[in-house]
Amino acid sequence: MDLKINLFVDGEEVPPSSGKYLERRDPGDESNVIGLVADGFEDVGGAVDAARRAFDRDAGGWVSDYRLRTRVLLKAAELLRQNLDSLARMESLFVGKTIRTSRMSDIPRAAELLEYYAGLADKVLGTSQILRTGDLVSIVKQPVGVVAAIVPWNFPLVILCRQVAPALAAGCTVVAKPSSLTPATALELAKILDKAGAPKGVFNVVTGGGETVGDKLLKNEKVDLVNFTGSTSVGKNIMQKASSHLKRVVLELGGKNPNIVFDDADLERAANAVVYGAYANNGESCAAGSRLLVHSKVRKQFVEMVVERVKRIRVGYQLDERSDMGPLVSRGQLETVLEYVGAAASEGLKILCGGERLAEGFYSRGNYMKPTVIDDTPPESRLFQEEIFGPVLTVTEFRDEDEAVELANATIYGLAAGVWSSDPGRAYRVASRVKAGAVWINTYYTLPVEMPWGGFKQSGIGRNNTVLAIEHYLESKGVYVDTQQGSMRPYYRLVLGE
Repeated sequence: MDLKINLFVDGEEVPPSSGKYLERRDPGDESNVIGLVADGFEDVGGAVDAARRAFDRDAGGWVSDYRLRTRVLLKAAELLRQNLDSLARMESLFVGKTIRTSRMSDIPRAAELLEYYAGLADKVLGTSQILRTGDLVSIVKQPVGVVAAIVPWNFPLVILCRQVAPALAAGCTVVAKPSSLTPATALELAKILDKAGAPKGVFNVVTGGGETVGDKLLKNEKVDLVNFTGSTSVGKNIMQKASSHLKRVVLELGGKNPNIVFDDADLERAANAVVYGAYANNGESCAAGSRLLVHSKVRKQFVEMVVERVKRIRVGYQLDERSDMGPLVSRGQLETVLEYVGAAASEGLKILCGGERLAEGFYSRGNYMKPTVIDDTPPESRLFQEEIFGPVLTVTEFRDEDEAVELANATIYGLAAGVWSSDPGRAYRVASRVKAGAVWINTYYTLPVEMPWGGFKQSGIGRNNTVLAIEHYLESKGVYVDTQQGSMRPYYRLVLGE
């Protein structure tokens, strides 16, 4: 597969004005070029202008006709499902995630997001109140305007739909900037929305680098809201730049998420979920359960159970149906993860399994790494504190409930957590004390659209998913209706006299 990934502006797939394309190589076999990605630096203004016109002129009735928005989103979801296999293959090829993950999880979840918000498009309700004077005060909800959706490389289609489905349902228009590493399905979504009946200019895609395309989006005064998913450091930069025009921001940022396993947990079930939570999507996830906190009474037994399962993970080419884990997204990401493993060795931490790049035979062509478990990781360690974004799980022991909560909260992050106990009271107590936007009890990494997603502390601002998300894309306008007779009101006399 060698795709030319163009831009999508004002209802048309177009080449970049610069004529420049960025080469994208297969993360599983870097000898293969899988795509040429348009460098849309010179086209950001045109895409924003198209979105601005579509919104201000109510293109095709998009802003005013909520039934149209419902139909388009439902049709787009249907088309996603119809193209499941081709989209899954494209997603896996560019990201490095296994084809089973894309086919069974990512593409269906993207369709579910569109369907969910299609059901909310005609339910954006205001309120009204009759005052004691008989006058009427109404609170009307109206769409914010033009939304910039800046999407990372790890879940390109799911996160894009998570951002834009509520925005489109509310009546906003969108300029999407996918990662230059994984832009293919964003262009496909644009084509699908166009085929589903979205008016020209409603959904636009501009590809290119974050420091170029992304920066121009942030500085464009015609953009009203920025939704960004990515690292905390970049999120802080985005918030600072967006403040120049007081743009709204929704930020879903990093995570260093604990899985807390008590001695009364169902250890078989917990071990399965801990391994899934740490290594799903190659560990390249802000939701990854990358810190195992385990009670001292079951620590030895449970860690052995986890390591035994980790050693069974089959690392292979992302399009191979037998692969449980694929290559990391890029050579740079692989080197970053290996640098953290090197730091573990320098800190004297024990690597129970993995810890190396896979480099023999076919593996030498791609960014493959053995899934890794690092024992006895203290809270002061970099590996405990920092988001690694790769297949690395650290183990830390605790003795009681208070220590478990203290360790869980001992980072700058607060995105997600898991709690494992057969005691409902204990599980709920701990869940309520952990500073995280999402907490799973006796499961991990189950994230339907009905579950809010966003972080405490430095893991973000605002929420994606659920009915909460659509509020980010709505303005509240007060409308006052004077129903009284006569030309004079008592408060007019404060100026006009008797």
